[in-house]
Amino acid sequence: MMSALYRRKTTRNRFAAFVALLAIAGLSPGTSADGPEVYKLADLKALEKAFVQLADTIRPSVVAIRTYQARDPHDADARSVLRPFSQGSGFVISSDGHIATNRHVIEDADVISVILNTGLRYDATVVQSDPRSDLAVLSIDAEGLAAVRFGDQAKLKVNQWIFASGNPFGLANDDGRTSTTYGVISALGRQMTHRLVGDSNTEYYGNMIETSATINPGSSGGPLFNLDGEVVGIVTAIETSSGASEGHGFAIPVDRNIRRILDTLETGETVRYGFLGVQVRDVDAPFSKLVVDSRVHRGALVHSIDFRNGPAAKAGLKPQDIVIEYDSVAIEDFDHFVRLVGFTPVGTEIPITYVRSGVKRTTVVTVGDRAELVSRGSRRE
Repeated sequence: MMSALYRRKTTRNRFAAFVALLAIAGLSPGTSADGPEVYKLADLKALEKAFVQLADTIRPSVVAIRTYQARDPHDADARSVLRPFSQGSGFVISSDGHIATNRHVIEDADVISVILNTGLRYDATVVQSDPRSDLAVLSIDAEGLAAVRFGDQAKLKVNQWIFASGNPFGLANDDGRTSTTYGVISALGRQMTHRLVGDSNTEYYGNMIETSATINPGSSGGPLFNLDGEVVGIVTAIETSSGASEGHGFAIPVDRNIRRILDTLETGETVRYGFLGVQVRDVDAPFSKLVVDSRVHRGALVHSIDFRNGPAAKAGLKPQDIVIEYDSVAIEDFDHFVRLVGFTPVGTEIPITYVRSGVKRTTVVTVGDRAELVSRGSRRE
């Protein structure tokens, strides 16, 4: 996926991250006759060696994905009538042949081909996919694959070194030799839903990792690694005016909630998301003072109640209410609130604290099922 907004990148952050990495590696700078810190060639070679070793370690777990559509939709198995459709990346999440990728990589494909780093090619089947998270799990008939290790997304910091591996422009379609690039984490918590899709009820791209690692069409679905060789993100989009990398790529952060989604997809089950039936947005300045006076984070403003008999309406919430706590967790902004609700098990009763006309109130909401409520709304029931 790509959007069209361009931003100029700088080199200062890269240098700061470079110095930090040398410190982590135990490499200390010397001092020249004029005083400034300098690094010896041996230090640079040690850094280079660490990067090479990391790429060698992660490469066997990364795959190229090629998809095809049938010219005759009634004969999808006839290889002679297949036409190339899309290309992307993925990574091994279990040694017995389960592959994670983005849903948009394999959407509408009749045949999916997975090419391993060894060059071996397998037909893949979709175990399950999830439109809202844009994730999918594939299965190939292979054993003994090198599965990735997952890291802790909560430990990520801006300017930390990061590595992206995948199949840009389909370069690994023939031999499976995926590309590895590096950069830094430029920002955390990017909200990209409204830049990438029009309907936030269908897909969600919030809390994303922004990285300067080179990402191009075909990189989608590939892993984002930290220095320990652990997957901390799933490459999903770039922001560009040219159609190619301009230094701003985005990845889904692999936290415990995304791990839970992948586990659910791997079993073939449908992912269920919590839903209250409201539209929320950030709190505007005239109202934010109310929240600040309550000594909590800014909160989320209820813009509208979309379902007359939905969970929020039954709990007594109304437009212009400012939700400041959800299950005793202070709400930072509307995206934080959306995430908390979405990852709450359907049917759970949750206490909510909100501000109405300057008065703090509490209520209890029973979390509904997003797919069920949205479907009901589309039928105008």
